[in-house]
Amino acid sequence: MQQLNKTQVNKILFYVYGRYLAVTGEKLFTDDTPKAWPYGPVFPRVNKRTNPSEVIRFTQEEADMFKSNETAVRIVVDAVNHMHSMSAVYLTEWSHKEGSPWFRTLYEGMEQGKQRAWNTEIPDNYIKEYFSLPGENGKA
Repeated sequence: MQQLNKTQVNKILFYVYGRYLAVTGEKLFTDDTPKAWPYGPVFPRVNKRTNPSEVIRFTQEEADMFKSNETAVRIVVDAVNHMHSMSAVYLTEWSHKEGSPWFRTLYEGMEQGKQRAWNTEIPDNYIKEYFSLPGENGKA
């Protein structure tokens, strides 16, 4: 079984969060929000709890709750199938593209050569717009 590092986990989770928000208009979860960090979007709570050498186990109740959300299951499965073999470098470059939610959060409306502070929350409206666009936007 291939292990994912923290960067890969955060980028795949960001993709899932964005696609779910675009498809349903709702957040997939509310106990963490994506922030603009140097290597792209990061969910701080998830990042802190991620240990690539540890298998995360869910309670039966947590697993049943997740399985009951067919939209979430489909988006997660599609994302993991598509993105699990992409390198952390590639996923970071994808998340840094001009026009991406990460890029807009840091640079939109700023004076040339300036950026907002690291750890700025990435607005859901940027995420929803980006993952709602047809074509290549939002695709790694």
